[in-house]
Amino acid sequence: MKKGLILTLSITGGIAAIIVSVLIGVLIGNADLEENYTEKIKKIKSDITMAEAKVKDEESKLLSIKEHTAAAEEQQSSENEKLEKLQAEVDEVEKLIEEKDAITKENDSLQEDKDKSKKELNKLSDKVKEKKTRGSELDDTIKAKEKELEKLEKTIIRKSEEPIELTAGQYIVGTDLPEGRYQVTNIGDGTNFFVYDSSGMPTVNTILGDGMVGTGDYVFFTNTGDMIETLGRVKLMPVE
Repeated sequence: MKKGLILTLSITGGIAAIIVSVLIGVLIGNADLEENYTEKIKKIKSDITMAEAKVKDEESKLLSIKEHTAAAEEQQSSENEKLEKLQAEVDEVEKLIEEKDAITKENDSLQEDKDKSKKELNKLSDKVKEKKTRGSELDDTIKAKEKELEKLEKTIIRKSEEPIELTAGQYIVGTDLPEGRYQVTNIGDGTNFFVYDSSGMPTVNTILGDGMVGTGDYVFFTNTGDMIETLGRVKLMPVE
């Protein structure tokens, strides 16, 4: 019985020892497991803290980016307004340039008209000068003729004989009228007047009258046998 009791006690003690060992192992395992969990929790908390810090940093960066974006958008809006103003100024300048070009073109056209008118005026002025020159020359010629006429009038002394009127025709000196010195003048319009010597050679060939082609009165000598021819009425005044 003692042996059985001892065996029982031995078995019981062994079992108890085993149970104690198991309990100790479990306790030790639990302690290790708790320590591991604690470390893991600490690590997780640390990771969470770091993540939260990183999130805050990213949020701060995002806020900064938003602020910069808002500032950039505001600056862009301001630049757009400036650009619109500049574009309006450019459009105004282009409009002014177009108006200036139109005015310049009109001025060029007016200048061309002015130059053309000036050339025409110069031509007219030249013609006027030419006319004045010719008029002056004609005046000089008239004055010279007047002086010649005045000189002739002073040198010619009319005789007391009656003037001889001739109609258009031919007359023989010595038969139809006496020879001598005569001053012939036209009666009415101008006319051609001729005197031929006895051989038929012309000694006088003139146009009487005060017109453009007339030379006025004419003084000439005749001899017996000369022929006088007139194409219009004339008057012969004997002169010394």
